[in-house]
Amino acid sequence: MSDEGFDHETAFSLLADETRVRIVEELGHATVSPDAGIPHLTYADLKSRVDVRDSGRFNYHLTKLLGNYVAKGDAGYRLRWPGMVLYRALVAGLLTSDADLSIDRFPTGTDCHRCGDPVEAHLYETLFRVRCWSCDANYADIYVPAQGLVDETPKERLRTVHRRSRTVLDAMTAGQCPWCANAVAVEVHAGDGSLPSLHDTRDLDAYAILRCTNCTGFHYLPVSQVLLYHPATIAFYHDHGVDLSAIPKWELRWAVTDATTEVRGTDPWRFTVRVPLDDDVLVAEIDDDLDVTATRVEEKRR
Repeated sequence: MSDEGFDHETAFSLLADETRVRIVEELGHATVSPDAGIPHLTYADLKSRVDVRDSGRFNYHLTKLLGNYVAKGDAGYRLRWPGMVLYRALVAGLLTSDADLSIDRFPTGTDCHRCGDPVEAHLYETLFRVRCWSCDANYADIYVPAQGLVDETPKERLRTVHRRSRTVLDAMTAGQCPWCANAVAVEVHAGDGSLPSLHDTRDLDAYAILRCTNCTGFHYLPVSQVLLYHPATIAFYHDHGVDLSAIPKWELRWAVTDATTEVRGTDPWRFTVRVPLDDDVLVAEIDDDLDVTATRVEEKRR
């Protein structure tokens, strides 16, 4: 196979053979191994690790991977970036069934901002949800690779979900898709009693949709939630001795509801969001592109 790359059909067909998958896995293992040095394996070492005695068969499958997934150099063989992406998807369980992993509902330690009942978390098929089962307010709905949740305590799982959610939304609110790196388009919608998810009944006057312009990357959120990732809010919390990045969004009423959000205009959309902390309030102005146009700190109203 040449260095010109593969079309989609060829790229996927290469994964149909167990030997080729094993080659990718072993090259990936060598890359992350602390005693491997530079991420190359000699022909003999790679063949031994894959455990294929027939040289002709091994050569055939290795040659199929060259050019797109695997590179050959003077030091031996290594994974190219598409091969590394494939390896990471394999070890993360992204290409296999997560049906064997089931996480029943467990408490998060946070009460619902809508009805006051306990907010719980569980794994629903491939999505990890943090929601209130009493009123169906949904505070987080994010895909987390199963390998990131196995053998973790409930507290550790919530931390993993929080970090995953923050990573994905930080990229999307910055305008870049976390999955394909293309641009993200912003749309603000008026709340009409329904949200894009059938599992979310929060009452929002308005909400934002973040949609990748290339792939199916998609997320919706209260307008105020963009402030979770803005330097003014991070600095505001830091000035009060608090690390905002360590706080799960479902614990922050201002970020998961529109209780402190005021719609100042609809054509174009304009918002004022108040973020309370101790005796102060960060006041942020947000436009229809979800850009923060101005901020100021005020004393909390008595």
